[in-house]
Amino acid sequence: MRTRSNSIVRLDWYHHLVTRTILDFQDPVTGLLPPRIKWNSEDHFSGKHPKHAWVRDNVYSILAVWALALAYRKNADMDEDRAKAYELTQAVVKLMRGLLSCMMRQADKVESFKTTQGRNDSLHAKYDMTTGETCVSDHDWGHLQIDATSLYLLMLAQMTASGIQIIFTVDEVAFIQNLVFYIEKAHSIPDYGIWERGDKLNHGMPELNASSIGMAKAALESLNGLDLFGPEGSQASVIHVLPDDIQKCKAVLQSMLPRESNSKETAASLLSVISFPAFAIEDKDIVDLTRDEIIDKLQGKYGLCRFLRDGYKTPVEDPFRLHYEPAELEIFQHLECEWPLFYTYLILDGLYLDRPEQSKKYSALLDELLFKDESGLILVPELYYVPKDKVAEEKANPHSVERTRGEFAPHMWSQSLYIVASLLQEKFIALGELDPLNRRHSTENRPDVVVQVALLAEDEAIRELLVELEVPVQLIREVQPIQILPAHVLGQIYQQLGKCSQLNMKGRTVYNIGALASSTLYRVGNGLFVFTPQFLDYHQFYLCLDNEFLVDRLKSLVGYLGANWRLLGRPTLTLIITNSMMEELSTTSCMAKLIVRLQGGYLSGVRVRLGYLQDFMSTSCITTLHFARDYREIDIKSLQRNPSMSKDFLRRSQSRDRTRSFNSSTPEGPRFSDVSGSIKRSRSISIYCDKDNMVMGAPSRRSVAEILKNGAHLYSWSTTSKNSDTEHMCSPAKKETFEERVANGWSPARSRTMSLDLESKQYIQKLEEAVNINDQADILHFLYNTKGPDFDTNLFGDRGATVQKLLLELYEKACEVKLWSLVRHTAGLLHKEVEDLADCCTDLLVHQKQITIGIPQDGQEEVITRPLPSTDLKNLIYKVFGEDMSTGVLTQELLVYLAIFVKSDPKLFSEMLRLRVGLIIEVMVAELARSLDCTGEDAAEYFMNLSPFEMKTLLYHILSGKEFGISDGSVRNISEKQLSIINIDLPKRVGMRKLSDAIKKMTAESKPSMTLSGGRRGLTRQFEKTDLQPLAPQETEEPKGPEQHEVETHHDGDRVGNWVRRRCLDGALNRVPEAFYPNVWKVLEKCHWITIYKHALPSAMVREMTAREIKFALCVEGALNRIPEPEYRQLIVEAMMVLALVVESYPNQPLWDTVDVDDLVYEGYQIYLREQAAIHGDSTVCCARPPHERISCGGAGGICRYFYDTAPSGRYGTMTYFSKAVAKKLSQLPHQNECVLS
Repeated sequence: MRTRSNSIVRLDWYHHLVTRTILDFQDPVTGLLPPRIKWNSEDHFSGKHPKHAWVRDNVYSILAVWALALAYRKNADMDEDRAKAYELTQAVVKLMRGLLSCMMRQADKVESFKTTQGRNDSLHAKYDMTTGETCVSDHDWGHLQIDATSLYLLMLAQMTASGIQIIFTVDEVAFIQNLVFYIEKAHSIPDYGIWERGDKLNHGMPELNASSIGMAKAALESLNGLDLFGPEGSQASVIHVLPDDIQKCKAVLQSMLPRESNSKETAASLLSVISFPAFAIEDKDIVDLTRDEIIDKLQGKYGLCRFLRDGYKTPVEDPFRLHYEPAELEIFQHLECEWPLFYTYLILDGLYLDRPEQSKKYSALLDELLFKDESGLILVPELYYVPKDKVAEEKANPHSVERTRGEFAPHMWSQSLYIVASLLQEKFIALGELDPLNRRHSTENRPDVVVQVALLAEDEAIRELLVELEVPVQLIREVQPIQILPAHVLGQIYQQLGKCSQLNMKGRTVYNIGALASSTLYRVGNGLFVFTPQFLDYHQFYLCLDNEFLVDRLKSLVGYLGANWRLLGRPTLTLIITNSMMEELSTTSCMAKLIVRLQGGYLSGVRVRLGYLQDFMSTSCITTLHFARDYREIDIKSLQRNPSMSKDFLRRSQSRDRTRSFNSSTPEGPRFSDVSGSIKRSRSISIYCDKDNMVMGAPSRRSVAEILKNGAHLYSWSTTSKNSDTEHMCSPAKKETFEERVANGWSPARSRTMSLDLESKQYIQKLEEAVNINDQADILHFLYNTKGPDFDTNLFGDRGATVQKLLLELYEKACEVKLWSLVRHTAGLLHKEVEDLADCCTDLLVHQKQITIGIPQDGQEEVITRPLPSTDLKNLIYKVFGEDMSTGVLTQELLVYLAIFVKSDPKLFSEMLRLRVGLIIEVMVAELARSLDCTGEDAAEYFMNLSPFEMKTLLYHILSGKEFGISDGSVRNISEKQLSIINIDLPKRVGMRKLSDAIKKMTAESKPSMTLSGGRRGLTRQFEKTDLQPLAPQETEEPKGPEQHEVETHHDGDRVGNWVRRRCLDGALNRVPEAFYPNVWKVLEKCHWITIYKHALPSAMVREMTAREIKFALCVEGALNRIPEPEYRQLIVEAMMVLALVVESYPNQPLWDTVDVDDLVYEGYQIYLREQAAIHGDSTVCCARPPHERISCGGAGGICRYFYDTAPSGRYGTMTYFSKAVAKKLSQLPHQNECVLS
C-alpha cells in the first residue's frame, strides 16, 4: 500500500479543522453558514448559533474551504485526496450558489436600485440560513452594504478564474451583469458599510465608506471582460464594465484614504482594501500611509479595534438599544473591543508584500490569542473586551489590563482567514492561486500609455488645410465601413446590456459615457463603431463652442487617458475637425496649433501618435458588444440627437457691430426705456468690491443663554436626528417643467388666453424692426417675463413664432458670433443644462467638498451635501437665482470647471470643505474690478462676457492664488466686453498658506523655556510679552502713515490692499490653515461653548466626535459659513488659531465657559484702534479719529479696512492684537495661585 506524503498528512489535519469549525455548520439545503459559534463554559460547542447568514461573513468563511481545495488539488497523489479536493470545491460552489439564489429572489430590488439608489431598494445584507428567504424587513436593518455585494462579486471572479464554475445559465449571467450596475456607482452611494452602522452613532444614517468603494472598485476590475462560463463560454457569458466607473471609484477612494468615512478617522476594515483580498490601491505610498495610520491608532495587545470609539460589546454599552446618544461616544474611548481578525489581515498583507518580518510578528501575536478545545482544535475568538470591573483602570492607562475572550468561538470569518494564512505560510498554496487575476500586482509600475489620435475632416476644405500642415486626415466617408458616432449613442446602445425578460430586468440605466469608454473601439456583429468624446456635443450646452476651451479640454483629455488607461490595447481619440474649430480656415487658430503639437509626439506629458483610423486597428482596444447582435439592427438615426433646425424669424444684424443701439436703431415707444438694458438689470451679482453701503453690523456679543432665550440658532451638531434630512441641508427644488415656471406673474394658462393688446403689438413691431442682437434680446427677455415662453408673437405674420422659438434662434445666433453674455442669458431662459451637471456635482461631493448655490448677500444660499438627480439639481439652481438666468447658467459652468480641477489638481482644494459658488462669483468680479481698475458694475459686465476658457482660467487663478493681469491687446472695445487673462508673474502663495507658515513659526517660538507659576496673571503677562511680537518682522515692521504707502507699495508683503484681497480670496474659498479643525476641537475641549456670529457650538461635540472627523469639521464650517463677508470670516479664523495656540502652548490653562470669537475679534480691533491713534497710523484717516470726527470707511462688520489690510503676523499684525485680547480675557478669570503651567 502506498504511503501518504507528509504534506498530505498535514493537509488532512487542516481538513479536520475546516470540517469541524466550518463545514459541519453548513446548511445542507441552502449551503449557507452562520457567522459565529457560541462556546460554553464546559469548553465545547454549545450548538447554538445565529440562524441568520450574512453575505459578507459567508464569503469570507468559505475562503478557507476554497484554499484547502486548491491545496489538495495541487498536492494530491491518491484518489482519496482528489476526492477531498472535489468535495471541498463543491462545498464552495454550494455556498456561492446559495447566496446567488438568495439575491436572485430580490431581482426586483436590484432593478429598482439602479435608478433610485435608495436604501429601501437595496439587496438584503443577511438571509435566513435554512430557507434562504429574507429574515429582517427592509426598514429594520441597514441592508445597503455595497462592500458585501462587491466582495461576493470579487470572489466569484477569482474563483471562476481559478477553474470553478459557479454560474450555470445565461439568466444568471444577466443577473451578475445587473449586480455590476448595482455597484458601479459605489463612489457616490452612501451605505451602512462593513460594520452595518453608517454613521458611528448607529442612528441609521448611511455615509460614504472608503472600504465599500474600494471593494466595489476591485470587483468591477475583476469582472470586466470575464467569461463566467470559463473556457466553455462565449461572448454571451462575458461581463462588461465601463472603465470610467472604475476610475471614479479610484479617484474617490484615493482622496478619502486613510479616512474611512465622515464619522470615522480610519477603520481596520481598510486592511481588506489596501491588501488581500481587494488590492484596490495602485499608489504604494497611500497603501503604506493607510496601513501605518490603522496600526498607529487602532492596534492593541489583543488585535485591532474596528474604529475609534466603537461601543460594540464594550462593558459600558447599553445592550437594550441599538443607537448611541451623541455625547455618549466618549465613554467608549480606550474601551473598544479588540479583534484578532485583523491580525490575520496583517499576516496576509505581509505574505503578499513579501515582508516576512511583518508576517512573523503578527503570527506570534495571534498565536497568543488562540485557544484549543478538548480535542485540540485551534479556534479564533471573535473579540476580547475589558471586564466591567476594570473599566476605570483601562481608561486611566490604556492597554494595561487583561481582557476577556468573547463568548463566540470560532468566529468563522476570523477562523477562515487564519487557515488561509496558515496554508500560505506553510507553502501548501502559492500567492497567485488565491489571486489568479493578479490583483496583487496593482501597485507595480505600468508601461507608458500611447494615445492614438485620428483626425477626420468635416469637409474637403478642412482636409486641404490640414494636408497643408502635413497632418494625416480623412473625410468621414473615407473611413467606411467604420461608423463614427457621438458618445451618447454608445450610452443608449449599452441600455441593451443585462436585459433579461425572465427576471424582468431592463438593462443598464442611461448614464453619460466617459472618456475611457469613448476611446475604445466597439465591434457589433461585422460592424465597427468609433465614438467621439461626449463633451463635443454642443447642441446640449455651449462650452465646446469656445475653441480655446475646447483645446484645453482636449489637452486635459489626453492627460487623463495617459494617467488612467488600464485596458488592453491603446486608447484611440477620434476628433471631427469642423470649420468653426479652425476659425475660418486659419492655420494660426488655437486648434491648428494643437494639431501641430500633436505631430510632435507629446501632449500634456503623454505620448501621442497621429494616424489614420484604419492603421490603428491592430493596436487599439476593441470591445465586442454581443448584446447588440447585429450592427444593422441598431437604428443609428433614431439614437442621434437632431441639431436644432429653428426657422429664421429674427432679422439678421446688418453689421458685426455689437454696440448697443436701442435708441439709434428704432424709434421710441411706450416704456422702451424700461426694456433697454433689462437683461443687465436682471442679474443678481452683488458687486462685492463696491460695498460702501453694505457694512455689516457688529454681531451683538451676548451670552449663550441670551442667544437661546431670544430664539437665535443653537448649532445642532449631531447629523443623525431622525427628523432631519442629513443627506441634503436644503430642500430640493420643486420639480417644475419648463412650461410650469412662473416669473413676474405670468403662467402658461395666462399666456395662452392673453390677448395681443396694443402695447404688446408695439413691442413686437419693435422686435421686427430691431437688427441689433442686443435689442432683440432685451425685447425677448421682456416678453418672456411678461407673456411667457409659449406666447405666440406672430412675428412677420408667421404663426407659431413663440417666444421660446425666438429665444432658441437668438441663442444659436449668439453662439455663432460668440457673444458670451447673451449666450449665457438665453441658455438660462431656455433652461439649458450642462450634460454632465449631476456628475460634476457628484465629483465634488465625493471628494468631500460640499457645495452652496446662490448669492450670500441675498440670503438665498442652498447647500448640496449629497448627489442629486440632474433634473433636481438644475431646478434647484434656477429656483435659487429666480429671474437671474445668467448667473444660474454661470453657476452650472463654474461647477464644470470646479469638477475638472478637483480631478486634475485636487491640491487646489486643500483645507476646503465647502465651495460657495455664489461667493466665488462675487470675488471673481471683484478681482476683475481690481485688475481693470474699473467700477464693480463695469467689472460685472466684463465678467459675464468672458469666454468659457477665460472664465475657467480666471477661476483657476482665484483657486491657486496666482496673480493675473489683462492683456492689452485683448480689451478691444468696451462694448465688446472681451478680455484675456494672463499670468503677470510667478505664482504667489495665497494668504492662508502664509498664515499657516506663520502659525507654525509662532507655535515653535511661543513656548517658553522655563516653568511659569503664579496663576493666570503670570501667564497673561508672559503671553503678552513673548507671544507673537517678534514674528515675521519682514511682513509689517511698523504701521505706515499715508505718506509712506506710495513709496513702499512695490513690496508684495506690504502692498496696499494685498492682505484684504488675500482675506477675501481665502474667505470666499472657505480655506483654512492646516490642522485648523483639530485645533478648534482642542479649544472646544477646554470650554463649554464657542460662539461664532451668534452661532453656538457646544462642547458635547467633543464627546461625540474625534478631532479629525470630517463630521466635526463640517459642523465648524457650518458656523463659519453663516458669515456673509469673507474677510471678516478670515479674522474669525485667525482669532481661533490664536486660541488654539494658547491651548497648545499651555495645555493646563482652562478657558472661560463661553468663548465668543466675535468678541475677541472686536476686542483686538479696539486695541488696534487705540494704538493707531497713539502712533498716528493709517486708520487715523477714518476709523481711528476721535469719536466726533470719525468717518466710516465701509469695512465689513464695522471694522476698518486698514485692519483687514494688516498682515496676520508681526509686531503690528492682527494675530498680535487678538493675542492681547485673549490675554486680557484670561486676566479677568478668577485668580488661582495653585495653577502651575509649563
